[in-house]
Amino acid sequence: MEVNYINYFNEFEKEYEVLKNTSDDVLSISLEIIHYIEKKLKEIHKWLKKHVFLSVQEEIYFFKELKPKMVSKLLFYKELLKLEASLPPSKKKKRKHYEELLTAIHQYVTTNKEFYEYYRSRSSHKDEDHFVRYSYKDIVKYDCYLINYDSKLSTSHDYNVATIIANDMFTSHLENKLEELNSNNPTTYNPMNNKITWTGTKVDMAEMIYGLYYKNMLNDGKADIKEIAKALCFAFNIEIDDKTLYRCLQDIKRRSPIKAVFLQNLSKVADNKFKDSDF
Repeated sequence: MEVNYINYFNEFEKEYEVLKNTSDDVLSISLEIIHYIEKKLKEIHKWLKKHVFLSVQEEIYFFKELKPKMVSKLLFYKELLKLEASLPPSKKKKRKHYEELLTAIHQYVTTNKEFYEYYRSRSSHKDEDHFVRYSYKDIVKYDCYLINYDSKLSTSHDYNVATIIANDMFTSHLENKLEELNSNNPTTYNPMNNKITWTGTKVDMAEMIYGLYYKNMLNDGKADIKEIAKALCFAFNIEIDDKTLYRCLQDIKRRSPIKAVFLQNLSKVADNKFKDSDF
C-alpha cells in the first residue's frame, strides 16, 4: 500500500468508477467489485497493523471518512449480489421482495436511531469514542460483531458508518427498481446519461429542496414541493420519491439542536471561499 494513504483511496475511487461501468451484467460486475474491494481491504489491514497515525484527528478521519466509504461498497455489492441471485420471477413477487427489504432497512435505522442521528447531524463530540482504536472501555455496550475484528484494524463504529452508507445505496437501488415496476416505461434510470451527478446524501438534497420551498425562491413561491423535488432530482441525477422525501424530512426534524446541517455547512464553506478568493 502506498505511503500516502489518501492518494491510495483516491485511486481506489477512480478504479472503482471504471470497474462498475464495464458491463451491464449485474451479477458479474458485483462479483468482480467484491473481489477487487476485498483485495484492497487486505492491503489496508496489512498496512494498519504497522501504521501509526500522527494525531487523533487523523485517525478519526481515516476511520470515519475513508475506510467506511470503501467498506460500504463491499456491503452494497454483497447485498446486490444476494438480491439478484434470489429475485423472484413475477412482478408482484419482485415488488413485495423490494418492499420487504426496504422495511428491513427502515427497521435497522429505527434500532440504531441514536447513532444514525449522531452521524447524520455531522456531530463530532463522540468521535474519539467511536473512531479511535482501543478507546472503548466497556466492550459490552457495543455490538457483538466487535469480537470478530482485530482491534488494530477497526474502531467501535466505523463499520456502523459503512452500513449506513451501504443502506443509502441499497435503498436508492430498491426504490429505482420499484419505480421501474410501477412505470409504463421500463427503461432503467441511468445517472450516466447526464454529466452532473449528486454525490451527497439524499437527506442533504432534501434540505436543498425544502430550503428552496420554504424560502419561496421558485415561481414566486408558487412552486409545489413535488415540482421542486422533481426538477432538482432531474438536474442532479438523483431519484427521490415522495415517501423518501418525507422520510428525509422526518430525519431532519429529529436533529438537535441544528436542523439544516447541510445548508449551514454549505453557507460556512461558501462564505470562507468568498473571503479567501482572489477573484
